[in-house]
Amino acid sequence: MVYGVDMPMTETASGRADGGVRSIMRAVDLLDLFDAEHPWRPLREIVTLTELPKTTVVRLLATLEGLGLVADRQDGTYGLGARFLQWVRLSEAMWEVSEGTRRVMRELVDRCGETVNLYIRQDASRVSIAQQEGTTTVRSVVTVGAQLPLTQGATAKVLLGAAPAPVWELLERRHPEVDLAALRREVAGTAEIGYSVTHGERELGASSVAVPIRRHGRVVASLSVSGPTSRFTADRIGGYVDAVTDAAQRISAAGLGSVEVFL
Repeated sequence: MVYGVDMPMTETASGRADGGVRSIMRAVDLLDLFDAEHPWRPLREIVTLTELPKTTVVRLLATLEGLGLVADRQDGTYGLGARFLQWVRLSEAMWEVSEGTRRVMRELVDRCGETVNLYIRQDASRVSIAQQEGTTTVRSVVTVGAQLPLTQGATAKVLLGAAPAPVWELLERRHPEVDLAALRREVAGTAEIGYSVTHGERELGASSVAVPIRRHGRVVASLSVSGPTSRFTADRIGGYVDAVTDAAQRISAAGLGSVEVFL
């Protein structure tokens, strides 16, 4: 059984007070509704999930369909259009990590048995750009490329250690419910000991161990292992920390490949 599959983190257009063009933000929010579990959605569902007037949704769908970004199945359901194929292939090529990095990640899976992810920070979110699934039947999986919160989880505490002041200001605006003072203390503690361990922060029953990947003296990514909390016991966590730390140091020494130009 695979659990912990994440949908992209969506926010309403009105909630993104970052100067973005409202119509573009609405279109992106609409496209974010499609994923592996929902490749097609009926019009009424899109209207409900976007919380937009039906006329606005119909207009957005018509525009996106004209651009080849949305496909109409002629039965009232919509999905992503064929134009995305060229962008998907291009994006995969540009964001691909080196084979050496993949090899280290596979070896880490063999060593721990848990799912391994390599995360980067983008704006005020975190994104997995590479994943090797665990070997157990019950395992933790996230959607590669999906935006996840930068306020929860072991990886977030690692990546925030290198975040500039504007990122913290953005988090304060987007997540007023989060105690940022407490989060800052946790991030400082993570930076001091060199790793983070969390249980059930992002998802109940899921745990993670994360370690920074450094290039030229700065944190550019985070390597993590994650899985059911029931397996992240006190007698195992120490071994997980050692294994992830060793893997992260090897990747830091060798580099992530051409993707580093974006980091």
